[in-house]
Amino acid sequence: MSENTIPHTDKTQWVSSTDSKLYSLKNMGRYSRLIGDLSHRKAWLLDNEKLKALYNENVSSRHLEVGPANAEMLSNTTPPASPDEWRIHLMDINHNPLVFAKEVLNDRAIVEAVQHDVLVAPWPNLSRAFDSIAMGNVLHCLPGNGFPGKDGAFAGIADALTDDGVAWGYTVLGLEDPDVEHNFLARTLIRAYNKPDRKFFQNAGDRLADLEPQLRQHFDDVTVWSMGSAALFIVKKPKR
Repeated sequence: MSENTIPHTDKTQWVSSTDSKLYSLKNMGRYSRLIGDLSHRKAWLLDNEKLKALYNENVSSRHLEVGPANAEMLSNTTPPASPDEWRIHLMDINHNPLVFAKEVLNDRAIVEAVQHDVLVAPWPNLSRAFDSIAMGNVLHCLPGNGFPGKDGAFAGIADALTDDGVAWGYTVLGLEDPDVEHNFLARTLIRAYNKPDRKFFQNAGDRLADLEPQLRQHFDDVTVWSMGSAALFIVKKPKR
């Protein structure tokens, strides 16, 4: 995997922290098996085919992928345009996922990337730039007291989305959410991932009931539902 130069914003303004060990290029190569296959199917009970359908139904020729990981979803999405007309922008606080995903997608689209903390809104030079935005497996990693404490991510989506655009995402909910029944493996992993010496997850206060009202602060059209251990959302009509 070649070492690409990825531009970044002012890191002194970031709220979240990077983790180059967890998000190494080696781990990006394992992502489909460990996360897309094992975690989604066995722990979170996320249906990957339904997640792919979200992409195929909504992805546009001007798309922003927030937290691309290994670009598993985008690399299996039906292209909305030819490779010289499909523009994909990648954003992540970690450098390696951007390098990995960019290389995976370069033959499918014109790909740009920026290293930036999604909690710091508005996002750099991206205002009203995208007809589609996806944010999968991101919110549960972000610091903040529940979804209200992660509002910068929602504000960023609203600012970057065009008036007629659509955004979607999915995130694992906290252990104490009374509206979710986590299975044994999910409970074990969530508890381990939230340990102070790890902080792979920071979703202790993330509750399904809080997600829709938080999104409605930024969008007029909001749909939220649960699947296994996760919340999914689709938003349109950003408030200006």
